[in-house]
Amino acid sequence: MTESTPSEPTPEDGEPASFAETAKNWVKKHKTKIGVVGAAVGLAVVGVVARLAEGQAAEDTEGSEPASGPVDASQPRKPSVLHAVIDHLRTLPDGQHASEERRAAYKDATGEDLPAGQTYVSGTSRGGSSEEDETPGEAAA
Repeated sequence: MTESTPSEPTPEDGEPASFAETAKNWVKKHKTKIGVVGAAVGLAVVGVVARLAEGQAAEDTEGSEPASGPVDASQPRKPSVLHAVIDHLRTLPDGQHASEERRAAYKDATGEDLPAGQTYVSGTSRGGSSEEDETPGEAAA
């Protein structure tokens, strides 16, 4: 005696033979909708990436936030530490030229002519405050 087993659906029966066939048929049936949704998702992703890039560019140009947290505008700004800036050359944007004053200052400092497309920045001290520059004896006087 042989047992009969129910036969699996076959393409001849008009039904898909497997999950893969079912999926293929579904994709064929909804191809246009899938394309529209895919394009919308792609545009949304491009928009998000563009906004993130703009935000990053704005963040880069604003400078970094101090490690202590956000700046409170009602509090006075703590002055930076007094530091020296050494003499150096700065490259100018295309079409700009150093002033005669800067050319003369460079010639006095080095004895050479200022290279084209550059300007001379004289050394100085920056940062700090007048309170920091005073010695304890001067502040008490």
